[in-house]
Amino acid sequence: MTNRISLKIVGASGQGIDSMGEVVAKSLKRSGYCVFGYREYPSLIKGGHASYQLDVSNEYIGSTETKVNLVLALNHHGIVNNLKDLKSGGILIHSTAGWKMDKASQELIVKESLKIICLPIEEILKKLKAKSILANVIQTSFVWAILGQSQEMLTDVVCARFAKKKDLLELNRKCIEEGFSLKQQHAELSIPMAKPDPKRWKDQLLITGSKAMGLGAVAAGMRVYIGYPMTPSSPLLTYIAAIQNKTGVAVKQAEDEITAAQMASGAMLAGTRAMTATSGGGFDLMGETVSLNALIENPAVFVLAQRPGPATGLPTWTAQADLLMAVGMAHGEFPRSVIAVSESSDAFHLMDDAFNIAEEYQIPVIVMTDKQIAEALYTQEPYDMKSIEIRRGKLVTDPDELAKLKSTDRYDPNAKDGISARWLPGSKAATFCSQGDEHNAEGSDNESSANAIAQMEKRMRKGDALLRSLPEPELWIVENGKRKMVTDDPDIDVLLIGWGSTKPVVLDVLKNQKPETRNQKLAYLHFSHLWPLKTARFETLAKKAKKIIAVEGNFQGQLAMLLRQQTSIEIKDKILKYDGRPFFVDELQLRIQSCIDDKKPVTRNQ
Repeated sequence: MTNRISLKIVGASGQGIDSMGEVVAKSLKRSGYCVFGYREYPSLIKGGHASYQLDVSNEYIGSTETKVNLVLALNHHGIVNNLKDLKSGGILIHSTAGWKMDKASQELIVKESLKIICLPIEEILKKLKAKSILANVIQTSFVWAILGQSQEMLTDVVCARFAKKKDLLELNRKCIEEGFSLKQQHAELSIPMAKPDPKRWKDQLLITGSKAMGLGAVAAGMRVYIGYPMTPSSPLLTYIAAIQNKTGVAVKQAEDEITAAQMASGAMLAGTRAMTATSGGGFDLMGETVSLNALIENPAVFVLAQRPGPATGLPTWTAQADLLMAVGMAHGEFPRSVIAVSESSDAFHLMDDAFNIAEEYQIPVIVMTDKQIAEALYTQEPYDMKSIEIRRGKLVTDPDELAKLKSTDRYDPNAKDGISARWLPGSKAATFCSQGDEHNAEGSDNESSANAIAQMEKRMRKGDALLRSLPEPELWIVENGKRKMVTDDPDIDVLLIGWGSTKPVVLDVLKNQKPETRNQKLAYLHFSHLWPLKTARFETLAKKAKKIIAVEGNFQGQLAMLLRQQTSIEIKDKILKYDGRPFFVDELQLRIQSCIDDKKPVTRNQ
């Protein structure tokens, strides 16, 4: 991992940590680097202790390290809490005048050769007659100078960010100049960076997973979004609302999650692609609506943004603990599709899949994300809009075809694949009932044994048809330092299994394999479509691999449980994490090595 450096900005929520992180990230990306951003914060609007970490490289990275090269502490809590986060030789910058290090901190500073710099921020602000919020600009420019980057680049980004505040532009320029002047007084401070690659990174996007998902939904034809705020689904609601005037999407904040689910389902029944999103507790409330959509065979798309539970749990942290919930929630037996995004690329493209599956199979689709994906900052190449294909399945809109329809066509139990004709309310066609009791072919109540069997078997055949249409999971290897998805099933020694936000960090680990494991052939099998679960490729690779390791952000190894249920193959080696934090690349590397060495077949949160 020699091409990677890491920076962490720490302080209280409300101190401008996110703004500083985004300015530095954008400046680094324009300078020719790949940037990955990771946020931690408590469930408080202001106060508490928060951080924004940037991992930077001239090669692609999609994960975070546990240790950083530089910590910028905006208050004394950052000195106390984050000194230990520095790598050997690392730099801590603060502006808490007169701060005295305790004995343990002093010993750590000596042991790790750490450099501690206190900046005279108050003096500079007084000289410039500037408000305290501009301290962030001075500190940011000082960090930028330590990185050896262009003052002009930072000035351009900062001035563009505050372009609407004309009265502050000149003051921002002066603050940047002061930061660079401070660096001249500390000539010994530097963080060597790999040579930039502007051709590769300069024109790429900097985007969060939530924004990618929102853009993907709009590109897939979504025109109605109904939401109720609940972390970590809230950034999706905020973003779609922010762009609604540009996109023409109708956005409604409902009074609760039940209403949001019902309104989104009603919009889909009427023919408009619509979506709602929530987290675990909110999804509990949506369960009855999910089941209703299954019975009336109404397309529906729900986004489940995971966070640790049970109950309120850790509301601003991350987890992969709701897979079994998504697969099994809501009463009764019915087919559904469960899809998980993993990073900014498929957060965009899988939304098209979600809406197409919902309409083609007339079923509820649950798209899973988590706090890590929702709020992480990714360097992303521009999306291929031509790859978007809107498929509406057996929706009948042609007037001549509508005139031929009979009421009994809507829920025809004789449909071979279980998918019958669908037409919209108000169409010039035969009428049908769409209601929550078991029904006959035209939708009217019918509780007879024969009808119950026929309608259940009709609906369940859709699941069989969907399973046949789904792609096999992706197999990733690393060749010549480059990650690569392969279509064949090569001989391998170690097969890693995962889903969701596990993907980018596992691929970073494979790319940076330690010398002692390079003689091992490692591969990663990634599941995006989690239900129905396609297992043929897994079963083939399981026979070839000497060891299989499941990597999941939950306590039970939920994907491993589903694979055992479907194939009888038990994955004994598991790397599991459930403390609200994502897998960090160096941490996961050690835990994978431990599994390969047979030291710990099941490693939980270490």
